[in-house]
Amino acid sequence: MIKKFNSLEATILKILNGHKGRKNVVSRVDLVDRVNQHWPLFPVDDRQIRKTIKHLVTQHGIAIGSCNWGYFMAITPQEIEEVCEYYDGYGLSSLYVSAKLRKIEMKDYLGQLSLKF
Repeated sequence: MIKKFNSLEATILKILNGHKGRKNVVSRVDLVDRVNQHWPLFPVDDRQIRKTIKHLVTQHGIAIGSCNWGYFMAITPQEIEEVCEYYDGYGLSSLYVSAKLRKIEMKDYLGQLSLKF
């Protein structure tokens, strides 16, 4: 199956392909600047870059890692596992907040969610 990417997605992937592995991270500022070199008439900001990267991960299953310094293509099993652990933690944190707002114990809330899905 051939994956189709829009122009912004393709530009970000082209840049990130030069930054494989955590040791080759590209800073967020540099990524925005480099994307905007390709898009001088329609500049994008950090927020649009983050949104597009989230789309690439969630809709296309591309292993893009992030850290305090920026983004990278996760290539080793350990890097991919770390990316997954990040999303696991983020998801559980969000569910914890939701359970607290509903005044439900987390274990009970998780049980209710399993019935929904």
